[in-house]
Amino acid sequence: MDARYRIRLMFEWGGGYLWSGNEATITAFDVGPVEDLLSLSPATRQRLADLSAWHDESLNWDYPPDPGPWSPDEAERFEQAAAETLSVVRSELGPEFDVVYVPL
Repeated sequence: MDARYRIRLMFEWGGGYLWSGNEATITAFDVGPVEDLLSLSPATRQRLADLSAWHDESLNWDYPPDPGPWSPDEAERFEQAAAETLSVVRSELGPEFDVVYVPL
């Protein structure tokens, strides 16, 4: 079966990580972050929240145009954790959802 809903896994400063990615998804779940509207386990919800908080540490909050405090190794660790979480989200949502990751 082809996926009906497209979800974008992408982290925004200050929160939000699963976003509608096509008209069918917007109609079913609305715009903006939709993670609270999806059938995900509590463990996956916590994992996403933890990744979001970790993501926020990558920004230079005093002066956002400047480089953030992450080393290349830290950025790579985050991307690996995001890829692992993407796999879990895909598994939990099932084949009706096409979940794509939009990296930093």
